[in-house]
Amino acid sequence: MDTLLLLIVAFIAIAIVAQTDLFQMVILYSIFSLLCATLYVIYMAPDVALAEAAIGSAFVPMIFIVAISKQREFIVLSRLEDGFLRPGKDGSRSGRGYVILSSLCRQYGLKLVLCPSEDEKACRILARSSPDVYVYEQEGEYIMEGKGSSIIMERLSHMLIDHEDISLVLTGDEENYD
Repeated sequence: MDTLLLLIVAFIAIAIVAQTDLFQMVILYSIFSLLCATLYVIYMAPDVALAEAAIGSAFVPMIFIVAISKQREFIVLSRLEDGFLRPGKDGSRSGRGYVILSSLCRQYGLKLVLCPSEDEKACRILARSSPDVYVYEQEGEYIMEGKGSSIIMERLSHMLIDHEDISLVLTGDEENYD
């Protein structure tokens, strides 16, 4: 029985690494911890099993879920007046920047929040926090500026390869957009 549990634990560990949905990853992590706790009981370590069950399958996943739920929005701050970031509403065509950023958000399961927008008050609050991308135009070229440490920015750089008039500037984490 313990061999079967070890194989299941190994399979779940691989599934955790391969998972792209963060919520499913947390669920798999919790299952992994419960199975490890079961193995600890089988190997006569009930004190370790109790700690693993309490911390590994309950407390840590709760912290992960709280952190993930706060990271569900992708905030884009811009003062562009042209249609580059225009969402295609009422039959109008979406701007190129909007299409690129919404495609990026779809891949990561994020909600695209453009500031400024119709909800100007919410945008002022969000703009004070750290936006994910700041978009501006300089000498006929659109510049998307974001944190270099972000995995999402790496994916965005790959998406922008075919767009010669759009550049991505990666900044350090200590820089801000004030």
